[in-house]
Formats: sequence, structure tokens, C-alpha cells
Amino acid sequence: MILAALVLPLEGPDRPDPDGWRGLVYGLLKEIDPELHAAQSNPFSLGLGGAEGGWWVRIGLLEEGLYARLSPRLFGLAGQSVRLKAPLRVRAVLQEEHPWAGLSSYPRLFQGQATASLGLHFASPTFFRRQGNPYPLPEPKLVFDSLAQRWNAFAPVQVPLEVQGAWERITVSRLQGHTQRIAPNADERGVGFVGRVVYHLPKASPSEAQWLQALGRFAFYAGVGAKTSLGFGRVRMFDP
Repeated sequence: MILAALVLPLEGPDRPDPDGWRGLVYGLLKEIDPELHAAQSNPFSLGLGGAEGGWWVRIGLLEEGLYARLSPRLFGLAGQSVRLKAPLRVRAVLQEEHPWAGLSSYPRLFQGQATASLGLHFASPTFFRRQGNPYPLPEPKLVFDSLAQRWNAFAPVQVPLEVQGAWERITVSRLQGHTQRIAPNADERGVGFVGRVVYHLPKASPSEAQWLQALGRFAFYAGVGAKTSLGFGRVRMFDP
């Protein structure tokens, strides 16, 4: 039931290419499990970050079996040169000691204080599908339906239907952010949302508050919205 987010700091003069990182991960997946490589619902999310402090790439893993098979290959990249559009050296493979790295488990996501308010920081452009087009507004139902669908695909327990019905009551109590153009890759055009949002669930039952916080923690590994396997929808909680 392990959840993991591995960060690979890179060394080199050029910005890594998101498609190059995706291609590298998909190549490793094809080696360990060709069917997983072609799966319709990805048990992982990808990310890219950094700039002046150095570039890094990231993978969030939503299945313990995938972590067990893929992580040795990822750790084997430490000190190696990889081609992500341009040659870059992988300085290390981190599963802690980085703001976007971490290890958890599905049961552990329920630990800690359960409140009716949840802050989410959307660090990379986040968008949803609406009538086939990118839709950038982080509306509560879109955000939590996205998280619940990925949770139900890979977690050992399902989000209860009565809890999913509570998404209709969630309000936005604070929003600070802006739209950002989606890079012209993956055949996408349009904008996504980047910024911080505080969601509030009025009159939340203890179970609803607990699930709200668990899904917020899950977002760190799964991402939110469309194209999380291309680096979009990279999200983590903050204290509202």
C-alpha cells in the first residue's frame, strides 16, 4: 500500500524536456510490464521543476507493486547520464529531503487532524476536460471527482458514495492564482490554473472531514486533473 514520490535532481546546462522524461519512464515501464505501459489509467504522475536552483524531475507512484518493480531501475539512474532532449546527469534519486519527495501509504493518509478546510497549492498548470476542451477553473467538484476517481482505481478501499456526494457542498473560501498557458506539447492548447485555493466543506461529518484531508494528501502523489502523466496538475497541501 506504499505511495511514493521520487525526485531526481539533474545536472546540466539545459532545461529537461517533459516529453523526454515521460519517454524515459514509459520505456522503463515497457520493460517491466508491457501491459502497464499501455494501461488506460496511469498508476503514476510525472512532474518537472526547478530553474535557478537546478532542474529536477519527479514521479509519483500509486501502487506498491509498481514501486517495488520500478524504483530499483530509477535508483539505478543515480550518477548516470540520461537524455531528456539534451544529455543531463542524474545527481541522486530522493524519496525524502526534498519538498516534492515523500513516502506514505493509503492508511497513513487518514492520520493527522481532520478538518473541514483544505488548502491545495497547484504548482503546475491544472486543467480538466469539459466537452473535449481544457477547462482551467479548480472548481470543488472537478478537483475532488478527479482525486476520487484515481483513488478508486488504485487504493485498497473505495471512497464511499455518501462522501462523494458531499463534493456538491464544498465551497471555495480563498483563491489566489492565475491561468497559465499550457505548453504546446501533448497536442494540448489552452490554459491551466496555477495558485492556491482553500476549500471548505460546511457541516462536515467526521467521516467527510477525514476523507477530505486524505484526498488532499493523496493529491501530492496522484496529481489533479488531466494529463498528470505529462507534468500537469502537480499539487500539494498547505496549511490554510
